[in-house]
Amino acid sequence: MDRSLSTSAEAGAPESRPIVPRPASTVIVVRDGAGSRPETFMVRRNPNSRFAADAFVFPGGAVEDGDHLAGGVPPCSGLTIPEAHRRLTERGSDAPDEHGLSLALYVAAVRELFEEAGILLARDLGQGGAAEITSETAARLTVLRPEIQAGRRSLTTTVSDLGLELVPEELIYFSHWITPEASPRRFDTRFFMIEDRPGQVASHCGVETADGAWVTPGEMLARFERDEITLVSVTVDHLRLLDTFASAGDLLAFARTKPIRTVRARRNREGWDLGGDGAPW
Repeated sequence: MDRSLSTSAEAGAPESRPIVPRPASTVIVVRDGAGSRPETFMVRRNPNSRFAADAFVFPGGAVEDGDHLAGGVPPCSGLTIPEAHRRLTERGSDAPDEHGLSLALYVAAVRELFEEAGILLARDLGQGGAAEITSETAARLTVLRPEIQAGRRSLTTTVSDLGLELVPEELIYFSHWITPEASPRRFDTRFFMIEDRPGQVASHCGVETADGAWVTPGEMLARFERDEITLVSVTVDHLRLLDTFASAGDLLAFARTKPIRTVRARRNREGWDLGGDGAPW
């Protein structure tokens, strides 16, 4: 039985004109855990959330206006709009509606990862461009994180003030899923993957998310099967794939070269029709 959260399509909602999906980004952070099995950092959404309440998810969210950057210049010198667009189309998935959105999807992934998991993809210009930021900067980011999440301060201004630069170019594009048409809340989501950052401690935000933990995909799937946790169906599919890899290195290598197709899931009598040959990968 499919007990994962889905959409109004599963609840027998009447058909109507589909809502236009919002562009969104999700980040799968991985590292080697005990016995070298890959772990990923997942957060549990606030029980009062309007979407996927109380479900464990990968950090992510919708693109915001402030995510639209020029690219190629600070605070995002390492990725241009044309390059971001190339990366999102070169392995087969549908292209974003316009080229500028391609870079915004990468920037949104960086922002959401910081807001929801406390991990900032940035390099320290004051330390020669090092990937590991200083403890003083990390402490300052912890203080400013709620301000950024609440929209009272922008991430781009913050990194500039702290002598940092965002590195969205380090994200690996992984998959593309669009919420079913019958859903009352729809997202056009690009999934990205990144290895855990040195010197940073992942943590949930306590606002949009109520809990967070490093877990193995197999552990989360087992808890789901025991009815201990809630998972969104797309998360289940990703966890099942992640669980087939013996190490984070193998998983990251796969992520860099795998074909990507746009998945438009539809509900049928047997479960989910993912198009293609029935498998999303």
